[in-house]
Amino acid sequence: MDSIVDRACQHIQEWIVTGRFKPGEQIKEEIVSQRLEISRPPVREALKMLEATGLVVRKPRRGVFVPLLTKKDVWEIYTLKAALYELVMELALEVMTDGQIHEMETLVEKMEKLVIEDTVDILKYQKHHKAFHRRLMEIAGNNRLNTFAANLHNQATPFSYKSLHQKDHLLRSVQYHREIIEAVKSGNRHLACSLMKQHVMDALLVFQDEQGAVWDEGLLSSMVMEG
Repeated sequence: MDSIVDRACQHIQEWIVTGRFKPGEQIKEEIVSQRLEISRPPVREALKMLEATGLVVRKPRRGVFVPLLTKKDVWEIYTLKAALYELVMELALEVMTDGQIHEMETLVEKMEKLVIEDTVDILKYQKHHKAFHRRLMEIAGNNRLNTFAANLHNQATPFSYKSLHQKDHLLRSVQYHREIIEAVKSGNRHLACSLMKQHVMDALLVFQDEQGAVWDEGLLSSMVMEG
C-alpha cells in the first residue's frame, strides 16, 4: 500500500508543479484514481501527505484544492525559505565531512550536465536540486528545521518550475550551487551561507518579474502554472 500511496503522491505533485492541476482547482479523488488506475484509498492518503506539506489545502465540506496564493503568500514562502536555508547551510558546515562535500558536488555535476542540453528536463533538474537541499538538511541534522524547510521547498516548487524555463535563470541557479560548493571546499563559511540565501531570493525576484502582469487583485491567476 505504501508504494502505491507514494506513487500517487508523486504523480499528484508533478501534476500540480507542471500545471495540470492549476491554482484554485479541486483535486478529486475519483479523477486521480482513474488516471492512475488505482483505488481511491491510496489517493486519499496521498492527498493527506501533500496537505501536510502545504502543497494542497482541504476546505471543509468542499474537498482538496491547489492553493490560490496571493503575492504576499509567495513573498512569505521565499523569504522564510531563504532564512531557513541559510541556517541549514550554517548548521551543515559545522559537521560536514569531505565525503559529504563530494556527495553534494556530485549532485551539482548532475545539474550542470542537464543545463547544457538543448532541451532541459526541468522536472529532472528539480529532482537533483531537491536531492541537493535534502542531503544538506540531513547533514545539518535538525529535524524540526528540516521539516519546515522541506515544506517550504515543496510549496515553492511550482513557482520554480515556471521560472526555470528561463534559460538565464536556470544557468544562474546551477551557478549558485557550483559557487556554494566551491565556497564550502575553500572553507569560506560566510560566503557559502550568503550564496545560499541569495540563491533563494534571486528565484523570488525572477518569478516576480516574470509574473508582474499576471497578478490579478492580489491573486495568482491560473496563468502562473501554464507552460
